[in-house]
Amino acid sequence: MRRCHLIAAGLAAGTACARPAPPADGPSVVTITATDYAFNAPDTIPAGRTTFRLVNQGKELHHASLVWLGDGKTIADFVAALQAAMKNHGPPPAWASFAGGPNAVTPGDTASATQLLEPGSYVLVCWIPTIDGTPHTMKGMMRAIVVIGAATAQPAEPAPDVVVTLNDYDFQFARPLTAGRRTIRVENAGPQAHEIVITALPPGKTLQDFVAWEKGGEKGPLPTGRWLGGVATLDAGAHAQFTATFQPGNYLLLCFWPDAKDGQPHLVHGMAKQITVT
Repeated sequence: MRRCHLIAAGLAAGTACARPAPPADGPSVVTITATDYAFNAPDTIPAGRTTFRLVNQGKELHHASLVWLGDGKTIADFVAALQAAMKNHGPPPAWASFAGGPNAVTPGDTASATQLLEPGSYVLVCWIPTIDGTPHTMKGMMRAIVVIGAATAQPAEPAPDVVVTLNDYDFQFARPLTAGRRTIRVENAGPQAHEIVITALPPGKTLQDFVAWEKGGEKGPLPTGRWLGGVATLDAGAHAQFTATFQPGNYLLLCFWPDAKDGQPHLVHGMAKQITVT
Protein backbone atom coordinates (compact mmCIF):
# COMPACT_ATOMS: atom_id res chain seq x y z
CA MET A 1 0.00 0.00 0.00
CA ARG A 2 2.83 2.41 0.80
CA ARG A 3 0.36 4.80 2.39
CA CYS A 4 1.63 8.36 2.68
CA HIS A 5 1.36 10.59 5.73
CA LEU A 6 -1.33 13.22 6.24
CA ILE A 7 -1.71 14.73 2.78
CA ALA A 8 -4.80 16.38 1.37
CA ALA A 9 -5.58 18.41 -1.71
CA GLY A 10 -8.54 18.68 -4.03
CA LEU A 11 -12.18 18.06 -3.16
CA ALA A 12 -14.93 15.92 -4.58
CA ALA A 13 -18.63 15.87 -3.85
CA GLY A 14 -20.29 12.58 -4.75
CA THR A 15 -23.83 12.28 -5.97
CA ALA A 16 -26.32 12.85 -3.17
CA CYS A 17 -28.48 9.97 -1.99
CA ALA A 18 -31.62 9.85 0.06
CA ARG A 19 -31.10 10.07 3.80
CA PRO A 20 -31.55 6.63 5.41
CA ALA A 21 -34.13 6.05 8.10
CA PRO A 22 -32.86 4.28 11.23
CA PRO A 23 -34.46 0.88 11.78
CA ALA A 24 -36.23 0.41 15.07
CA ASP A 25 -34.15 -2.56 16.18
CA GLY A 26 -30.64 -1.75 15.00
CA PRO A 27 -28.24 0.79 13.59
CA SER A 28 -28.88 2.96 10.56
CA VAL A 29 -27.22 1.50 7.47
CA VAL A 30 -25.44 3.93 5.15
CA THR A 31 -23.95 2.78 1.86
CA ILE A 32 -20.81 4.49 0.57
CA THR A 33 -19.74 3.68 -2.97
CA ALA A 34 -16.05 4.21 -3.72
CA THR A 35 -14.73 4.70 -7.24
CA ASP A 36 -11.41 5.96 -8.59
CA TYR A 37 -11.45 8.65 -7.06
CA ALA A 38 -14.69 9.70 -5.42
CA PHE A 39 -17.25 8.73 -2.79
CA ASN A 40 -20.97 8.50 -3.46
CA ALA A 41 -22.80 8.85 -0.14
CA PRO A 42 -25.76 10.68 1.42
CA ASP A 43 -25.47 14.38 2.17
CA THR A 44 -27.10 13.93 5.59
CA ILE A 45 -27.60 10.98 7.93
CA PRO A 46 -29.23 10.67 11.35
CA ALA A 47 -27.22 10.68 14.56
CA GLY A 48 -26.91 7.44 16.51
CA ARG A 49 -25.43 4.03 15.93
CA THR A 50 -24.56 3.69 12.26
CA THR A 51 -23.23 0.92 10.06
CA PHE A 52 -21.27 2.15 7.06
CA ARG A 53 -21.12 -0.25 4.10
CA LEU A 54 -18.24 0.57 1.81
CA VAL A 55 -18.72 -0.84 -1.70
CA ASN A 56 -15.49 -0.64 -3.66
CA GLN A 57 -16.35 -0.21 -7.33
CA GLY A 58 -12.91 1.14 -8.21
CA LYS A 59 -9.86 -0.65 -9.55
CA GLU A 60 -7.74 0.21 -6.50
CA LEU A 61 -7.95 -0.33 -2.77
CA HIS A 62 -10.13 2.24 -0.99
CA HIS A 63 -11.27 2.93 2.54
CA ALA A 64 -13.62 5.51 4.07
CA SER A 65 -11.90 7.20 7.00
CA LEU A 66 -14.48 9.24 8.90
CA VAL A 67 -13.27 12.55 10.34
CA TRP A 68 -15.38 14.80 12.59
CA LEU A 69 -14.85 18.51 12.01
CA GLY A 70 -15.11 21.00 14.87
CA ASP A 71 -18.00 23.47 14.97
CA GLY A 72 -18.01 25.75 11.98
CA LYS A 73 -15.13 24.02 10.19
CA THR A 74 -15.35 23.00 6.55
CA ILE A 75 -13.54 20.62 4.21
CA ALA A 76 -11.56 23.63 2.94
CA ASP A 77 -10.45 24.36 6.53
CA PHE A 78 -9.49 20.70 6.94
CA VAL A 79 -7.41 20.64 3.76
CA ALA A 80 -5.67 23.90 4.68
CA ALA A 81 -4.88 22.64 8.19
CA LEU A 82 -3.45 19.37 6.87
CA GLN A 83 -1.31 21.17 4.33
CA ALA A 84 0.03 23.41 7.10
CA ALA A 85 0.67 20.36 9.30
CA MET A 86 2.67 18.74 6.49
CA LYS A 87 4.71 21.86 5.86
CA ASN A 88 5.55 22.29 9.54
CA HIS A 89 5.77 18.57 10.35
CA GLY A 90 3.07 19.05 12.95
CA PRO A 91 0.02 17.09 14.09
CA PRO A 92 -3.43 17.26 12.46
CA PRO A 93 -5.69 20.06 13.71
CA ALA A 94 -6.95 19.71 17.28
CA TRP A 95 -10.51 20.39 16.14
CA ALA A 96 -10.57 17.26 13.94
CA SER A 97 -11.44 13.91 15.51
CA PHE A 98 -10.96 10.51 13.89
CA ALA A 99 -14.16 8.51 14.15
CA GLY A 100 -13.42 5.21 12.41
CA GLY A 101 -15.20 4.06 9.27
CA PRO A 102 -14.69 0.94 7.13
CA ASN A 103 -11.07 0.23 6.26
CA ALA A 104 -9.40 -0.90 3.01
CA VAL A 105 -11.29 -3.40 0.91
CA THR A 106 -10.33 -5.19 -2.30
CA PRO A 107 -11.91 -3.90 -5.55
CA GLY A 108 -15.30 -5.51 -6.08
CA ASP A 109 -15.77 -6.29 -2.38
CA THR A 110 -17.69 -4.66 0.48
CA ALA A 111 -16.52 -3.78 3.99
CA SER A 112 -18.53 -2.52 6.93
CA ALA A 113 -17.93 -0.78 10.24
CA THR A 114 -20.33 0.36 12.95
CA GLN A 115 -19.95 3.23 15.41
CA LEU A 116 -22.01 5.76 17.36
CA LEU A 117 -22.21 9.10 15.57
CA GLU A 118 -22.77 12.40 17.33
CA PRO A 119 -24.38 15.30 15.43
CA GLY A 120 -22.01 17.49 13.47
CA SER A 121 -20.03 17.89 10.26
CA TYR A 122 -17.89 15.02 9.02
CA VAL A 123 -15.74 14.26 6.01
CA LEU A 124 -15.00 10.92 4.39
CA VAL A 125 -11.36 10.64 3.36
CA CYS A 126 -9.34 8.03 1.47
CA TRP A 127 -5.69 8.32 2.55
CA ILE A 128 -4.53 5.34 0.47
CA PRO A 129 -2.03 6.25 -2.28
CA THR A 130 -1.98 5.20 -5.89
CA ILE A 131 0.85 2.96 -7.07
CA ASP A 132 2.93 6.08 -7.79
CA GLY A 133 2.47 7.32 -4.23
CA THR A 134 -0.16 10.01 -4.87
CA PRO A 135 -2.73 9.94 -2.04
CA HIS A 136 -6.29 9.52 -3.22
CA THR A 137 -7.15 12.73 -1.37
CA MET A 138 -4.99 14.59 -3.89
CA LYS A 139 -7.22 13.17 -6.61
CA GLY A 140 -10.32 14.55 -4.90
CA MET A 141 -11.35 11.57 -2.80
CA MET A 142 -13.13 13.42 0.01
CA ARG A 143 -16.80 13.90 0.75
CA ALA A 144 -18.72 15.95 3.30
CA ILE A 145 -21.49 14.34 5.38
CA VAL A 146 -23.65 16.11 7.96
CA VAL A 147 -25.00 14.10 10.90
CA ILE A 148 -28.27 15.62 12.09
CA GLY A 149 -30.62 15.21 15.03
CA ALA A 150 -29.87 14.07 18.53
CA ALA A 151 -28.15 10.82 19.43
CA THR A 152 -31.02 9.42 21.49
CA ALA A 153 -30.85 6.38 23.75
CA GLN A 154 -29.45 3.50 21.76
CA PRO A 155 -30.13 -0.24 22.09
CA ALA A 156 -27.30 -2.27 23.56
CA GLU A 157 -24.57 -3.18 21.10
CA PRO A 158 -24.70 -6.83 20.03
CA ALA A 159 -22.06 -8.93 21.70
CA PRO A 160 -19.00 -9.28 19.44
CA ASP A 161 -17.34 -12.59 18.66
CA VAL A 162 -14.00 -11.19 19.79
CA VAL A 163 -12.48 -7.95 21.09
CA VAL A 164 -9.19 -6.54 19.79
CA THR A 165 -7.40 -3.81 21.71
CA LEU A 166 -5.11 -1.33 19.97
CA ASN A 167 -2.08 -0.04 21.86
CA ASP A 168 1.23 1.67 21.13
CA TYR A 169 2.16 -0.51 19.18
CA ASP A 170 0.25 -3.77 19.18
CA PHE A 171 -3.01 -5.59 18.45
CA GLN A 172 -4.21 -7.74 21.35
CA PHE A 173 -7.04 -10.23 20.80
CA ALA A 174 -9.06 -11.30 23.82
CA ARG A 175 -9.15 -14.79 22.30
CA PRO A 176 -7.98 -16.39 19.05
CA LEU A 177 -9.87 -15.52 15.88
CA THR A 178 -11.54 -18.52 14.24
CA ALA A 179 -12.90 -19.05 10.74
CA GLY A 180 -16.38 -17.86 9.80
CA ARG A 181 -18.26 -14.59 9.71
CA ARG A 182 -17.07 -12.67 12.76
CA THR A 183 -18.02 -9.38 14.40
CA ILE A 184 -14.97 -7.77 16.01
CA ARG A 185 -15.06 -4.95 18.52
CA VAL A 186 -12.09 -2.61 18.17
CA GLU A 187 -11.01 -0.61 21.23
CA ASN A 188 -8.25 2.00 21.04
CA ALA A 189 -6.56 1.88 24.45
CA GLY A 190 -3.40 3.64 23.30
CA PRO A 191 -2.54 7.32 23.83
CA GLN A 192 -2.50 7.91 20.06
CA ALA A 193 -4.97 7.43 17.23
CA HIS A 194 -4.76 3.97 15.61
CA GLU A 195 -6.43 1.91 12.91
CA ILE A 196 -6.74 -1.78 12.09
CA VAL A 197 -6.79 -3.13 8.55
CA ILE A 198 -6.72 -6.84 7.77
CA THR A 199 -5.39 -8.58 4.67
CA ALA A 200 -5.02 -12.24 3.82
CA LEU A 201 -1.57 -13.64 3.11
CA PRO A 202 -1.02 -15.87 0.07
CA PRO A 203 0.59 -19.26 0.75
CA GLY A 204 4.31 -18.87 1.38
CA LYS A 205 4.14 -15.14 2.17
CA THR A 206 4.89 -13.66 5.60
CA LEU A 207 4.80 -10.41 7.52
CA GLN A 208 8.50 -9.95 6.74
CA ASP A 209 7.73 -10.09 3.00
CA PHE A 210 5.14 -7.34 3.40
CA VAL A 211 7.37 -5.12 5.55
CA ALA A 212 10.23 -5.45 3.04
CA TRP A 213 7.88 -4.51 0.19
CA GLU A 214 6.43 -1.60 2.16
CA LYS A 215 9.90 -0.21 2.83
CA GLY A 216 10.77 -0.51 -0.83
CA GLY A 217 13.30 -3.28 -0.43
CA GLU A 218 11.38 -5.73 -2.58
CA LYS A 219 10.07 -5.39 -6.12
CA GLY A 220 7.07 -6.95 -7.74
CA PRO A 221 3.39 -7.10 -6.75
CA LEU A 222 2.08 -6.50 -3.26
CA PRO A 223 2.65 -9.72 -1.25
CA THR A 224 -0.90 -9.91 0.09
CA GLY A 225 -4.23 -11.36 -0.92
CA ARG A 226 -7.75 -10.11 -0.32
CA TRP A 227 -8.19 -7.05 1.90
CA LEU A 228 -11.06 -7.58 4.35
CA GLY A 229 -11.53 -4.10 5.80
CA GLY A 230 -11.32 -3.30 9.50
CA VAL A 231 -11.76 0.05 11.22
CA ALA A 232 -10.10 3.22 9.94
CA THR A 233 -8.38 5.62 12.31
CA LEU A 234 -9.93 5.93 15.78
CA ASP A 235 -9.00 8.52 18.38
CA ALA A 236 -7.65 7.35 21.74
CA GLY A 237 -10.43 5.94 23.90
CA ALA A 238 -12.82 5.35 20.99
CA HIS A 239 -14.29 2.07 19.83
CA ALA A 240 -16.14 0.63 16.84
CA GLN A 241 -17.09 -2.74 15.37
CA PHE A 242 -16.60 -4.40 12.02
CA THR A 243 -17.75 -7.66 10.48
CA ALA A 244 -15.81 -9.80 8.02
CA THR A 245 -15.67 -13.40 6.85
CA PHE A 246 -12.45 -15.30 7.53
CA GLN A 247 -11.29 -18.47 5.85
CA PRO A 248 -8.64 -20.61 7.56
CA GLY A 249 -5.20 -19.22 6.82
CA ASN A 250 -2.72 -16.49 7.65
CA TYR A 251 -3.58 -12.80 7.90
CA LEU A 252 -1.86 -9.50 8.61
CA LEU A 253 -3.09 -6.85 11.03
CA LEU A 254 -1.68 -3.43 10.14
CA CYS A 255 -1.72 0.18 11.34
CA PHE A 256 -0.48 2.77 8.83
CA TRP A 257 -1.34 5.83 10.90
CA PRO A 258 1.62 8.24 11.33
CA ASP A 259 3.24 8.38 14.75
CA ALA A 260 2.84 11.56 16.79
CA LYS A 261 6.57 11.71 17.56
CA ASP A 262 8.30 11.03 14.25
CA GLY A 263 5.57 10.82 11.60
CA GLN A 264 6.50 7.26 10.65
CA PRO A 265 3.66 4.76 10.10
CA HIS A 266 2.93 2.79 13.25
CA LEU A 267 3.75 -0.45 11.44
CA VAL A 268 7.38 0.78 11.32
CA HIS A 269 7.23 0.86 15.14
CA GLY A 270 6.03 -2.74 15.21
CA MET A 271 2.27 -2.31 14.84
CA ALA A 272 2.04 -5.12 12.29
CA LYS A 273 1.13 -8.65 13.31
CA GLN A 274 0.68 -11.96 11.54
CA ILE A 275 -2.06 -14.24 12.85
CA THR A 276 -3.39 -17.65 11.89
CA VAL A 277 -7.13 -18.26 11.65
CA THR A 278 -8.11 -21.87 12.27
